[in-house]
Amino acid sequence: MDQKSYEFLERITQYQQITKPEIMMELNLTERQFQYLFEKTNSSLSIIQLPPVEMNNLMFRVDDQIKSFIKKEAPLSVKGNDLIVSEQDRPLMIYLYTFIRQEVISSYHYQLVLNVSKNTALTDVKKVRELCVEWNLKLDYQRMDGYFLKGSEMDKRRLAIYCIDTLLSKPLGKEIIISTIKAWELESLMMETTAQIENFLQTKPLRLVRSRKVEMMYHLIFVKMRQKNDQLHFEDHETLLLEEQDMFHDAAELAAILFPEAGEQETYFVAIQLLTSQEEMNPQVHLTLQKLAEEIVDEFERNTLLPIRHKAYLVKSLFNHLVPTYFRLTFGIPLINPMTDKIKEDYHELFQFVEKSLHPLTDWTGKGISEAEIGYFTLHFGGYLEKFNEDEPDKISALIVCSNGVSSSVMLRSQLIELFPGIDFSRIHTTDHVQKLSPSSYDLIFSTVPITSVKPVYRVKPLLSIVEKTHLIQEVTSAFPQLNKRNIDIEQVMDIVRRHADIKNEKKLISELVELMYMKNTAKRWRKPMLSELLTEETIQFTDEPLDWKTAIKKAAEPLVTSDTVEPRYVDAMIHNVEEAGAYIHIGKGIAIPHARPDAGVNEVGMSFLRTRQPVKLLDQDEHQIDVFVCLAAVDSEAHLKALAHLTKLLGNDEALNTLKNADSAEQIINIIKEGEE
Repeated sequence: MDQKSYEFLERITQYQQITKPEIMMELNLTERQFQYLFEKTNSSLSIIQLPPVEMNNLMFRVDDQIKSFIKKEAPLSVKGNDLIVSEQDRPLMIYLYTFIRQEVISSYHYQLVLNVSKNTALTDVKKVRELCVEWNLKLDYQRMDGYFLKGSEMDKRRLAIYCIDTLLSKPLGKEIIISTIKAWELESLMMETTAQIENFLQTKPLRLVRSRKVEMMYHLIFVKMRQKNDQLHFEDHETLLLEEQDMFHDAAELAAILFPEAGEQETYFVAIQLLTSQEEMNPQVHLTLQKLAEEIVDEFERNTLLPIRHKAYLVKSLFNHLVPTYFRLTFGIPLINPMTDKIKEDYHELFQFVEKSLHPLTDWTGKGISEAEIGYFTLHFGGYLEKFNEDEPDKISALIVCSNGVSSSVMLRSQLIELFPGIDFSRIHTTDHVQKLSPSSYDLIFSTVPITSVKPVYRVKPLLSIVEKTHLIQEVTSAFPQLNKRNIDIEQVMDIVRRHADIKNEKKLISELVELMYMKNTAKRWRKPMLSELLTEETIQFTDEPLDWKTAIKKAAEPLVTSDTVEPRYVDAMIHNVEEAGAYIHIGKGIAIPHARPDAGVNEVGMSFLRTRQPVKLLDQDEHQIDVFVCLAAVDSEAHLKALAHLTKLLGNDEALNTLKNADSAEQIINIIKEGEE
């Protein structure tokens, strides 16, 4: 089994029914790639004496034996030496193999463990050397010692963590890790260490994120397998920080079990592992981080111009995500987020605003924040925004079981609420908790992990693709027909469209059809206008008159009132907000962005622009002199973000801002805006 064909087979068996166009879109395959994987998969199935996957009228037919094979993770027992590791993952396997080396390694060892030719192995070694440089390490070779790693012990472990977590996020990744361990005949040590960690955790009240717990166990297993551990070095302020944590004594106990002869340095490493895996934190123990969570939420509110309702809820849930993030950043522990690219694509503007809003965390730690970390924060804020846009649910009750941490759980819940407004979703549960609940207390379960129940269980991912959403809707509504108010199958619609039209972008068409037919608040959410669509000749004004600040806001908002984009009471609300909260609308450089809540009288998303030749003193204060007013009218938490992101970028560029302020016509300003959009 190779990884691509296994993923292909896994996706096909994931759905009750799926078509060839859908699987090609889901895996981003060309026709040629599809044919190769289809033939490769059936060839692999034939070798292990399973029936082939069949295709009839572009619809896959999968035998129950194959579904059982996938469900039981059968590759663990059948792969042997037939596991084909992808070109991208071979360097990771080589590094881990070298990290736990038990004897002198030659290139021949790499050939054997990877089952590749000598030239391929040498090419992979070159890639490992390049990877090591990125982590301040060196893969060296000496005739007597063979291949070995040079660099600090902590850097070696950081790269091992990166390799382990990257593999665990991929198809057959766990099998590759286990295959690496088996290459050194260390299975018994792996099983012994696993049992030690599991037994220890059962005696403690520690609550770990399930996926992080799996990663942590492999981190500790690989460290224990190293025959030669160089000394770990921590700064005094780092050791003090770890010793102050309430679970430090637990870390010392676990370190004594796993590394009885290693000394206190391993206690600090184990403490880092536990801290970056925990699910729920005590705010009283981390008062500074509680304050930091509040600052990030305030920053997000300022950047997005969104008045945050239920701020205490957002701060609390953000805090639980922030604590492990803080310790990862402080100690340079990498985070793998396989959803990063999808998050950036699906939540492009929100990602930018979240990145900007995390400056308090950057300032506090003095460390840059990776896109993987920003991605999880984006899920967190996105899930919050969706949650508080929801309508009142109906009677059907569902549980959500998610093993991927706070941010993923929040985002999963928000997606499910959007797909199924007729379901009442209870709070997120763990697998252990669900087993203790009476089945009469819920009607169905959505879970990211395997779970058994007498009620229907639907396996989902934390971030659903459009194909996954479509199939999930079809499966759930077939079991609960009262949820299906439209009773239209997307694939049937696509079949008709394909027969009668040339489709420019099939993925985009399916995506918009699903939003139109199934999702809530579509009229508001679907349309995200660009800045040039909002700031037009009708909404851009100039004035030479001396104005007081209230009159300036009223004049700036005139085009929005005239076009019925906002009601007159919205203008009063903007002025009232300044009177109540102060000059918060002044974002610097003489720019003010007046705004109020959507429910204060917004009919549709809009912006208006006023250039005052004579500066206006906001609240009559000399330190708040404004010469550009941009009134914002937002209908919800999303529709205005694309335009606002462009406006923020424009105003943050001194050259563009000067050009904007020197313009003397609406046409010039529109041209400046459109240049940035291109």
